[in-house]
Amino acid sequence: MPLPRTTFPIAEGIGIFVGVVAWDFLADGHMEPGRALLIAVSCSLAWYGVRCWKEKSRNRQD
Repeated sequence: MPLPRTTFPIAEGIGIFVGVVAWDFLADGHMEPGRALLIAVSCSLAWYGVRCWKEKSRNRQD
């Protein structure tokens, strides 16, 4: 049986992006989409790394 592949956290990245944009808008009155995109991409990459690491360690135990 094939093992499920680790998926990239797209929904989480979009949620982080929207959250950072909303925080900027509510706190300062203007949006910085470039900064929000940078934060969302870096958090998504970190979360993807954690998912891959967990999947790799889970496969070693089996």
